[in-house]
Amino acid sequence: MCGSNIIIRYWKVGKLLHIVAILAFSIAVTSFSILIDLDFQTGEFLWLIWLMIFISFFNMSILAELDAYSRFQNYKQIKDQIFFNEYQERLLKPLAKSSCQRSSAILAGNELGFGKEVRTYFYNRGYRWYHIIPDFVFQDPLFFFTPFFWRTTFFAPYYKPKVNYEQLVYLESKRLF
Repeated sequence: MCGSNIIIRYWKVGKLLHIVAILAFSIAVTSFSILIDLDFQTGEFLWLIWLMIFISFFNMSILAELDAYSRFQNYKQIKDQIFFNEYQERLLKPLAKSSCQRSSAILAGNELGFGKEVRTYFYNRGYRWYHIIPDFVFQDPLFFFTPFFWRTTFFAPYYKPKVNYEQLVYLESKRLF
């Protein structure tokens, strides 16, 4: 993949996550600057509150970016699967559980000419743009504390695409002329 195209796709796949990371990091920086200006001896409780705010939002920014990275791996994988198998609902079913995974599948579908079908699949299952919270939060809130959740949400292994899509586009354009 071309460098600029990969950055654009990375942004598109995790747009919401990147925005959350930027906002959380901004709050962390602001709280850190307030923390530095506070005197621990005179405002011990206030200092601890700002320290907790800093730690929470700094961690949130890191976790949001780890999540975006994992969704990008989902995007590359589903794009390969759609490319080799064309549109099949069974490929999309595992990605329906979260808004970010649905976004990665929709982007892959759009790029391969199956965007309408992918969007329709999720729409027919009741998912709308405002369904941001993952399904498992309502079904099993303790799922947050499982190793499977942490591994698949924040530490998805690198996926090397099987197809060089940039080269395909180039070859297709050469063939047309």
